[in-house]
Amino acid sequence: MNTVHSKVYPFKTEPFEHQLKAWSMSKDKESFALFMEMGTGKSKVILDTASYLYDNGYIDTLLIVAPKGAYRNWHINEIPSHLADHIIYRYAIWSASPRKKEKQYLEDIIRAGDELRIVIMNVEAFSSPKGVKWATSFLNTSRAMMVIDESTTIKNPTAKRTKPLLS
Repeated sequence: MNTVHSKVYPFKTEPFEHQLKAWSMSKDKESFALFMEMGTGKSKVILDTASYLYDNGYIDTLLIVAPKGAYRNWHINEIPSHLADHIIYRYAIWSASPRKKEKQYLEDIIRAGDELRIVIMNVEAFSSPKGVKWATSFLNTSRAMMVIDESTTIKNPTAKRTKPLLS
């Protein structure tokens, strides 16, 4: 894989050619799927796209829906590694039973500010009315980009968690 030294956008980490191509193809689309192999940098492309859309006033919110084994990786590794340095953001991790501090983060993030708001939710949250209600309320307060990481977790269109994600 070769990196591309591009002045197209102030990326935090320089994209490889295939990542730049995916970003260029997806960044201005209303919806897009990244059918890239595991380990090829889909998360980077997603965060580059979110940075670009935020910079251009298209979004103020990023909702990341990921399976249990992956959702915490977003805030520990992916966001700090790839979200453009100039983007000011705050994040919260949704929990059905949040601790006091987590609850405060979730309450604070509902209120729009000038920074990019990022919420990370476990895909299982969409199996409960509480999770669906919270996500719907949150998305209704914003111009959002929603990402479903490892979409095979919602491959059954009749599954309880899949239906709200498709509507």
